[in-house]
Amino acid sequence: MKTFNEFIEEAKQQVKFTRYYHGTPESSERKIRKSGFNTSEVYASTNKEIARSFGQRHGEKKTKIISFRVPTKDIKKNPPGKVVKTSGQQAVDDWGRKYHTSVMDPDYAKKHISKEPSGMVYAPKIPKKYRDKAPQKFKLRTKIHIKNKTENKFS
Repeated sequence: MKTFNEFIEEAKQQVKFTRYYHGTPESSERKIRKSGFNTSEVYASTNKEIARSFGQRHGEKKTKIISFRVPTKDIKKNPPGKVVKTSGQQAVDDWGRKYHTSVMDPDYAKKHISKEPSGMVYAPKIPKKYRDKAPQKFKLRTKIHIKNKTENKFS
């Protein structure tokens, strides 16, 4: 018989997620996280730079990125759906990763905003054929060391 934690871990492995990013002016980011979106549609991209450009459309230079963790099974190519792929902004980035934009229902987007700690570091997934082209800072690592801010402060 499985324990509850074993059951949850098995369920997490079966569900695939897609990471989306929504760029917004810095002044709107806190409001969105607190009370949700006040629009009829939320545009998001699987590419951070595209999402950042969405936030800069309103003339503000400082933008914040809100990330979403969406179950891949919820993404549809045609309406109706909670997350619908758009026909624009589909390409392959310099690392060989495919990206696309989608439109989300605002209530659905609010429920799927990531609540990850701000200090987490995620190494990008780079396909094998592009790994030799990766800059040194993106080379595959087995451990990530976070330096203490007070360390080496006075040396």
